[in-house]
Amino acid sequence: MPADAKINETPKAEDAKVQGIPVMTFDKVMHDFGAISIGEKKSTAYNFTNTGTVDLEIEIVTSCHCTTLDYSTTPVKPGESDVINIIFDSSSKTEDEEIVITIVLKNEYPENGYPIVEEVKYRYHLISE
Repeated sequence: MPADAKINETPKAEDAKVQGIPVMTFDKVMHDFGAISIGEKKSTAYNFTNTGTVDLEIEIVTSCHCTTLDYSTTPVKPGESDVINIIFDSSSKTEDEEIVITIVLKNEYPENGYPIVEEVKYRYHLISE
């Protein structure tokens, strides 16, 4: 990553060839659940492909307490795909929100040792019944 790049800047596939890093290329980075009732549970999946040049290894995936996460820590080889499944439970919510899911890789940027961090998001609109 160039010295003037942001720490959380998502690596691009063309950069991976130069740097020898994995790249998570998602089928979507935002999911909109639309209108949901308080107490309703919804699920979605974030499919990704490693478009980088080395194995991709997830350290941890985190989000708020309203989000249940299911993911593998098995290395994803270049060109292979995997998925992060989520279940959103709106029971504790009182207003519309955009939720961030943070993905921290075991992989690091070679020039500075910072872990590679990705983000995907989802949003919803609460309705009264």
